[in-house]
This record gives sequence, structure tokens and C-alpha cells, in this order.
Amino acid sequence: MHNPQKQGLRYAEGMAEHPVPFPWADPLVVRLRARFEAEARDGAHDLSHALRVARNAHRLAEAAHANSEICVAAALLHDLVYLPKNHPDSPRTSALGAEEARAWCLAIPELAPNAQAIAAAIATHGFSSGAKATTPEGAVLQDADRLEAIGAIGLARCFATGGAMGAAMWHAQDPWGEQRSLDDKRFSLDHFEQKLLKLATAMNTEAGRRLAESRHQVLTGFLEALRMEL
Repeated sequence: MHNPQKQGLRYAEGMAEHPVPFPWADPLVVRLRARFEAEARDGAHDLSHALRVARNAHRLAEAAHANSEICVAAALLHDLVYLPKNHPDSPRTSALGAEEARAWCLAIPELAPNAQAIAAAIATHGFSSGAKATTPEGAVLQDADRLEAIGAIGLARCFATGGAMGAAMWHAQDPWGEQRSLDDKRFSLDHFEQKLLKLATAMNTEAGRRLAESRHQVLTGFLEALRMEL
């Protein structure tokens, strides 16, 4: 017989290197799984993404002396509200998600005292909003989420997101945007110049910067190889 609680535990066990040591985590993962599977999300914003961001946040929180429980909860809930990148309200996703995450946390006794702090971290995490983190936990969440946008995983997520919203991989005649304006809603490769290549130097924490450096090299290596092949 299907047991949703065991399913949630199995997802959490995917974070074995940095497990979530909080009793509220597994029930929350079960609820998130049901929510995410009921929505039409692209493959870059699924539950596995939230779990990886939570793993990153747990690791970074320790190094940044931030509240680990707030960081992990915010990471799990950071994409609670999902809007495609080409949706007109996409820049408001962080603000909308923060409000709903606050309500979720208020309904969980262990998280209720930190509901506002969790919401505050989520409200500033999105790159497209241009917001700066106002708390150590917000800084950790920004870094944890942005690490997911670079490296091998970031490469896969970039093209998965582009494909989901009908973007081409690159402009056939001018893939590098040398004679045109960049538009990452139409061409996934444009997203590297418009966002991904900027993330390594935009990290808030020292640990985040160290982790981002090697992932940034994956991006630049891919671009060099693609330029040769094209």
C-alpha cells in the first residue's frame, strides 16, 4: 500500500550528505510533494530542486552562522508559488511565495515562531526581483538557490526551463547575440549572459563564493565547447 509518509522520508533521504535534522521536515516534504505534483511545473522547479536548495542552505548556514532551521525551512518553501519565467507576474513570485509560506509556517507549531523570518528570507531570494537580502538567512537562501542555477545542474535547469516555455536553444543565425538584443525568453543560451554568468560574483557568503567558483567554470567550459561545435 502506498504510504505518503514513507515517500516523504525517501525524498528527505536524498539529502543524505546533509540531512534535515528537524522533526517538521518530513511532514512538510510530504505536503510539498502533493502540492508540486498537482501543478504544471517545469522540471527545474520540482521537489528535487527544493530539496537540493535545502541541502545547500543547511551547508551554508553553518558556515555563515545563520539560523539553520530558518534557512532550511525557507529553502524548502522558496518555490511554493510557481510562475513560468515568461509570466507577466514572474518578478513578483518571491513576494507572493513569501506570503503563502508565512501562512504555511504559522500552521506548523515548530515553525510558527519563525514564520516571519522565513517569509522575509523568501521575499528577497529571487534574482529577477533585484532585491537584496536583509537578513543572514535571506543571504544564505539567495546563495543556496543561485548555486542551483550554475554548474552541471544549472545547465540542465536552464534548458529545461527554456524548453518548457517554448524557447529555442539559441538563435540560429546569431547564437551569441552579436548583432541583436539578448532575449532569454526566446533563446535559452541568452540566459547565460543575462543571468547565469553573473551569479558567481554575486554570492553573499564566503562559502557560497567558494562553491560557486567551480560551478561557474562548468558554465564557461560548456560555452567554449559549444562555440567550437557551432
